[in-house]
Amino acid sequence: AEAVESYRAALRVFTEADHPLDWAMTMQNMGIALETQGSRTGGAPGSALLAEAVDSYRAALRVRTEADYPLDWAMTMQNMGVALKTQGTRTQGALGPALLAEAVESYRAALRVFTEADHLFHWAQIQRNIAIAEKALAEHDATKGSQSHLTAALSHVEAALTVYDENTGFYLEKAEILRDEIVAALAALDG
Repeated sequence: AEAVESYRAALRVFTEADHPLDWAMTMQNMGIALETQGSRTGGAPGSALLAEAVDSYRAALRVRTEADYPLDWAMTMQNMGVALKTQGTRTQGALGPALLAEAVESYRAALRVFTEADHLFHWAQIQRNIAIAEKALAEHDATKGSQSHLTAALSHVEAALTVYDENTGFYLEKAEILRDEIVAALAALDG
């Protein structure tokens, strides 16, 4: 909460009109702080913080455009995907899957910049994030047709596993666990 207040204070000087790049960076960082705070806060207050994080990222994207600042844009899209995924997982009813689908789209947009050829590790991280969001979509009580989401999740986590190795042990382990969970969920659907 104190970090968020510090970013708000900085925005009194770093205005979008006078210092657009500093303003956008501050909005991005405030989005990260709000997402972290929101993910650790339960109920409606946590959901409100997550929504505010998404709003901060959307604001930053007014300056951090794909055309002018592709790496910054892609990082903001990836971070927005994280906030949308967390928000969607917590949201009941039809809005939950809609937010999760938006998270997947945000991640996919980031892949236009974080390509396998040019940014292999970031590409793998986003593939894993898409798998997590697709799995969350499959598990959401308002989702119909969970098998297609699980199949997509498996495809994305397997793509990430082509990159992870003993040098990225933490990520390799997390991706293997995720893959095993997805395979088990698919097997349970098959009966």
